[in-house]
Amino acid sequence: MKRVFRFWLLRSVAPLFLIELIVIALAIYFFANLIFVGEVVDNALNAALGNPWKLIVYLWNAFLGTRLEVQVIIAALVIAAALVLRDLNRSLISYILMKRQESLRG
Repeated sequence: MKRVFRFWLLRSVAPLFLIELIVIALAIYFFANLIFVGEVVDNALNAALGNPWKLIVYLWNAFLGTRLEVQVIIAALVIAAALVLRDLNRSLISYILMKRQESLRG
């Protein structure tokens, strides 16, 4: 059963995971060239000391105040990260179910 799971993982999840990692790496590269992230983080921490809601509002306003290409890159990062989390979750659940079935069999 482990061989079947490994084959399924390599065939279905690994290519998607690799593509998603490439998209994330490219988005981070372009993002780092367009924005000095350290300044944004420093300003966000200064704005949000003691109040998490202010941090959310600051980050949202910073997002809305940026150029369109930066917004597109941020959206690509968020989408790619969500897809990576989905694939990792799917793999983990499949692995847990496989282990559970193995333990029930023997």
